[in-house]
Amino acid sequence: MQTLHNSKPTRSVALEDRGWSLGEALFETLLVKQGSPVWLEEHLARLALGCERLQFDFPERALRDDIHQLVSESRDDRAVLRLCLSGDSLGVRGYGAVSRTPHRYCQLALLAPPVRQYWDEGIRAFVAKTRLPEQVELAGIKHSNRLPHVLARAERKATDFPEGLMLSTSGLVVEGIASNCFIAVNGELKTPLLDRAGVEGIVRQKVIEVLRTQGVTISEARLTLSDVEGADELFFCNSLIGLWPVRQLDCLSFSSFSLCQRVQKELESVWYV
Repeated sequence: MQTLHNSKPTRSVALEDRGWSLGEALFETLLVKQGSPVWLEEHLARLALGCERLQFDFPERALRDDIHQLVSESRDDRAVLRLCLSGDSLGVRGYGAVSRTPHRYCQLALLAPPVRQYWDEGIRAFVAKTRLPEQVELAGIKHSNRLPHVLARAERKATDFPEGLMLSTSGLVVEGIASNCFIAVNGELKTPLLDRAGVEGIVRQKVIEVLRTQGVTISEARLTLSDVEGADELFFCNSLIGLWPVRQLDCLSFSSFSLCQRVQKELESVWYV
């Protein structure tokens, strides 16, 4: 694993970093294949949006230089690149923001191949008891306040339940623990509206683009567990795993992977070639 902090190799976090002290940070997790970050521009665009929300300056040029420095030295066929922009306290205590210039952390690590069995045969998933807070100002961006996801992941073993479905405090379906989610109903695709909570994922948008091109009706809606229970299929997606159809959600079984498989066919080369 290699990590850069403001372009310099590091093995630690700066004491003035507000990401570890207050959670004031943004991050992106990218798949890297043969030294090339996948969908880099889309990830940077979401990071730029997050900077607007947290009132950070977006250090695009410096970040691109850091990325190039790390990936150009990589010899791995598959790696994961984590980008993090974190607030700087300048040594001042308290909640008040004192700097618009964030710390930059870029980390590159070896990545194991995705589990093909999950892609082909589907997974067992569960409905997490831990709920996501609804916060309009943070909805959509990938900020570092992930404690609800950590608690949800601890509810079940990942080896038995590779993913879990998370609801908001008001009972709306939001996302997976580490992914976005979709349901299919009578040949139509639905995904949670993420204007109150959740992350607008890069692969989520790719799924929408692929199926919209194929003429599938797609809607973003306020979904509940009742909608999931009445669906023909349910699947999860993110930049590292690709797409995982769900064959069982707690006691609920799904036998159709139809729309998920159509997207898998179009995007398979991203994860398996």
